[in-house]
Amino acid sequence: MYTLEEKICILFGENNVLSSKFFQVWNLFDGAEHLIANFSRSKEAENLLGNSYAKLKKDINRKSCDEIIDDMNKHEVFAVTWFSPNYPAVLRDIDDPPYVLFCKGNAKLFATKCLAVIGTRKVSSYGRRIAKDFTVILSEYFTIVSGLAYGVDSIAHEATLDEHGSTIAVLGGGLLNVYPAANQGLADRIVANGGLLVTEYGMRAIPMAYNFPHRNRIVSGLSRGVLVCQAPNKSGTMTTVDQALEQGKDIFVVPGEIYDAGFSGSNRLIKTVQAACVTTPRDIVEFYRLESKSATKVIYQVNIEEQAIVNVLSRGQLTFDELIEQTGIAPADLNFMLAKLEIKSIIVRLPGNLYRLYGGIE
Repeated sequence: MYTLEEKICILFGENNVLSSKFFQVWNLFDGAEHLIANFSRSKEAENLLGNSYAKLKKDINRKSCDEIIDDMNKHEVFAVTWFSPNYPAVLRDIDDPPYVLFCKGNAKLFATKCLAVIGTRKVSSYGRRIAKDFTVILSEYFTIVSGLAYGVDSIAHEATLDEHGSTIAVLGGGLLNVYPAANQGLADRIVANGGLLVTEYGMRAIPMAYNFPHRNRIVSGLSRGVLVCQAPNKSGTMTTVDQALEQGKDIFVVPGEIYDAGFSGSNRLIKTVQAACVTTPRDIVEFYRLESKSATKVIYQVNIEEQAIVNVLSRGQLTFDELIEQTGIAPADLNFMLAKLEIKSIIVRLPGNLYRLYGGIE
């Protein structure tokens, strides 16, 4: 059951009223009952809401609110509002906090330790490895927050789910209008595996371009810190970083190739000392002095010769020829064993015929 205050938030949210406008309108009245009774003749509210006022004037009653809630229940959507006891405390402290969050999935994740993992949609192969490798480790310690976009966002969500971790996706449109549409399956997988979808927009809201920079304040607001995997200078990632800095969040950045424009924003953040340079997920874990929330981790069985490969790679990455020299394994046999170790995600092959342990970044 929702309180009258919560129902008003839901009604305004379904009409996609901006947070700043909602709180200005709310402050015109002496509580929920007074708002409902006097909204339809309030010139101040009309001036503040513009085109939204006419529909809200028609719908500002208990019946309309209840119809919206029935529709939400039909689609297993629920709302957490400014007036709800489970509203995320971390969002109360940011500028322009959302007054309503339409949710699908596990709302208990709001109370967990969260870390945002963000980056460009046009992710490079190196950026992809960063996003996956860092998230695999960090999802043991944090609920991973991202924006369900192509590129780094999708990789972060998927890597978390693959590790049986928890993830929150913050959308820039309605829960029944997932964007990009190709990620509907990923959204469904998040909910099915105990994750959470969140948006401040009505269930069928169209994901407009200007929604996404506004959405990003929630991504950073929910999180203790923000990890930037790859970002060009002009990007949505950098707007998230700007908002995170204003919110006083910790910013972590993995350095990138200096000639790659896709990392120009990442490297600038490090150069201007706006962010901490990290080269391993353990840097972030140790920064927060955390213990893993996972009690167990999968351990693969390896034979004696495979263990010899693991042992020499534990000292650093090596070329194929160096592996032959240091292990004494014949080239044909080494090729076969390296392929098996790659399948088990124990090692990874790098450009230039180099190999390293998959967990070598730890």
